[in-house]
Amino acid sequence: METTSSQSICALLERQARQRPQAPAVSELHDGELRTTTWADYHQYVLDTAAAFLDLGLQARETVAILAGNRIEHLVADLATAHCGAVSVTLYPTLSAEQLAHVASDAEPRIIVVDGPASLARITELPWVEQNRPVLVTLDVDGEPTHGELHWQKLTAAGAGHREQHDATLRSRQAAIRAHDAVTYVYTSGTTGPSKGAVLTHGSMRWMAGAIERAGLTDYEYRGISYLPLAHVAERLWSIYLPLQTGGHVLCCPAPERLAEYLHVFRPSFFMAVPRVWEKLLQGAERLLASPAFSSRGDELARDRDTLLREWAQRYDDMPVPAALRMQAAEAREGVLRDVRAALGLDRTLVPASGAAPIGDDVRGFFASLGVEIIQGYGLTETSGVVACERLGTASRGSVGLPLPGAEIHIADDGEILVSSPGNTPGYRNRPDANAELFDARGWLHTGDIGRVDEAGRLHITDRKKDIIITAAGKNISPTAIEFRVAGQSFIDQVLTFGDTRPYVVALLTAPPENLLEFARDQGISGTDPDELVHHPAVLAKAQRVVDEANSHLSRPEQIKRFRLLATTWTVESGELTPTFKLRRAVIHRRHADDLAALYAQRDQ
Repeated sequence: METTSSQSICALLERQARQRPQAPAVSELHDGELRTTTWADYHQYVLDTAAAFLDLGLQARETVAILAGNRIEHLVADLATAHCGAVSVTLYPTLSAEQLAHVASDAEPRIIVVDGPASLARITELPWVEQNRPVLVTLDVDGEPTHGELHWQKLTAAGAGHREQHDATLRSRQAAIRAHDAVTYVYTSGTTGPSKGAVLTHGSMRWMAGAIERAGLTDYEYRGISYLPLAHVAERLWSIYLPLQTGGHVLCCPAPERLAEYLHVFRPSFFMAVPRVWEKLLQGAERLLASPAFSSRGDELARDRDTLLREWAQRYDDMPVPAALRMQAAEAREGVLRDVRAALGLDRTLVPASGAAPIGDDVRGFFASLGVEIIQGYGLTETSGVVACERLGTASRGSVGLPLPGAEIHIADDGEILVSSPGNTPGYRNRPDANAELFDARGWLHTGDIGRVDEAGRLHITDRKKDIIITAAGKNISPTAIEFRVAGQSFIDQVLTFGDTRPYVVALLTAPPENLLEFARDQGISGTDPDELVHHPAVLAKAQRVVDEANSHLSRPEQIKRFRLLATTWTVESGELTPTFKLRRAVIHRRHADDLAALYAQRDQ
């Protein structure tokens, strides 16, 4: 008999612990070996921690903040908060001191869990923390407490000892949870202005996990890797809520740079990555294909990759695939490419997915040629992560697929995508002004994205409403439609196009120093200073050829007329990217104002 409200995520954990007590729930990698926690032990760990939080005086609807990496303690602290009827908020580790201070003062956490001394030092310097003195808990012990912090192991051990006396309170708190109650606050990336805390509820997250299951994307033994920041709504979905729904198994990867290792060890059945991660994996796959293990099988690789790419491209363009090509593709998947997928750790990945930003067709095509067909999804923090996605085997050019079961999509007169869904947030914490702008008069959520629905019912995203460039001639231009054709080509990494109120479009192109040096070596160019290489005639000529190729697919107003090559990479840490790897356009505009002005100061050739 379930002792929690059937409307809460707590009921999902209780159900899995009862039905699958000895099945694996969460694992971590220590010295090359998996250490696994079963569903029964996971449930007990959460309840012990919830009792410990009650010891600290946590009340229903108060907030617990977590500044930590992807580890079991993070997941447990999050779920324990929910079991107390309270609300979690995970803090991005890359936030600046100013951004951390904003989230802390807005969320007002009663308890803050940090992973170690460095995070503790950042938290204790925040003015709100100094003034309000929340309880501080550190996961990693490093000597005696310096700020009155409590050690996680001692805290949870005490909670286990006090479980019985808190049992009635915990049951009462969980039984009182309703679908509309907040389970977490997820703060938006804040491409402009301070971030806002989207309220996500028990009901919205339960619906989201159930809708993904009904869409057939978890009809297998769920095995996923938790590696993106848990402050990202998508990572919360894959790491916390979907496993609760499916009884799946999650491996915690503490550092994204170790992802390739974790893929090889765990071989997940579900793997979601943002486009930036897929691009990094592509580079690793190219090195693998050129390695001695596969270079001797080059002819076989080329033949089979060509077969899979042709078969995928015809389906991608909604073209019929001849039976002979389908059979050739089936055989190609069984040969050397199966060994390649195994070496990458993707041989058991039934659902390779991408989201958060558009992924280039070249990246999708590359992986399709290996037998890894990436599906794309679309959603917002405010829609609890996903509102539309491609189903397995239905990927098509330019589409992000069909709405999830129960979600509805409407295109407004100005092209904006509006969403009605049980996953929609009820609003932002402490922001009635922003809530008024978030919904229309009928209650449909404004996404801020521009799109269309095709004759098959598939959603196509064409741009961000606020990112649209309107040139001096009054032409509306989609920057992302231009940028994805250049980004990732040759030594070019990222692209930002610019042209609002200007006569034509220009672009800033980043070229990481390591890419430039590799190109220089290949071309026999002397010199090792990246800042000098970006001005070398051969480098500029190659960049121009990439831009010209992109321009050949664009209308004249969309074409990049001039560009500036920068020997750098925009990162989250340096402030040009959001934590979900979106361009902070206003930041880049401000920092490169002189570069952009110079592009318009040049005389026409």
